[in-house]
Formats: sequence, structure tokens, C-alpha cells
Amino acid sequence: MERHPEGSQAFLPMTADPFLVVVAPAAGGRPGRPRALLSRPGQGVNYARGTRHGVPAPLSLPGLLAVIDRIGPGPNLVKHGWAEPWIVGG
Repeated sequence: MERHPEGSQAFLPMTADPFLVVVAPAAGGRPGRPRALLSRPGQGVNYARGTRHGVPAPLSLPGLLAVIDRIGPGPNLVKHGWAEPWIVGG
């Protein structure tokens, strides 16, 4: 999971194929339980500043996404990982 404390981040698909979106609520300064969502075909995603999210995962080839990110001074990336992997599905 990552978050960007200084600006939002947008992902725009370069094809009409859906992709996996993972977000998590804040939980005491760390990400809480992740939630996975499937985008609609051709839908982009814009994460608000500070939103905890995973890297979007294309589900079909070629899996191209354009990224719009903040440019400016200072760090804008905070990463968090877990000791055990999360499995999407059920």
C-alpha cells in the first residue's frame, strides 16, 4: 500500500479493459483492511491526497495505464507492507 501526502494521483486506462483497484481505510496511522474493487471498462481512478491504495493491477494485456502525479519539492510517497500477503476473492 502507498499514499501520497502532498497531492492526488490519477490512473487512466489506455484501453477499455477493467483493472483491479485496492484501497484501505486509515487505522491508527497505518492502512486498515484492504478492499479490492473492479473498475468499469474505460474508467479512470483518482486517489485523493493521503488515500491509502495499492498499485492498480491490469487484468488483461497490454495492461497500459497513464499516471498523473504531483511534481514538486519534498517527498510525496509513503509505503506500507504486510508480513503476510492478502488474497483477493473469496
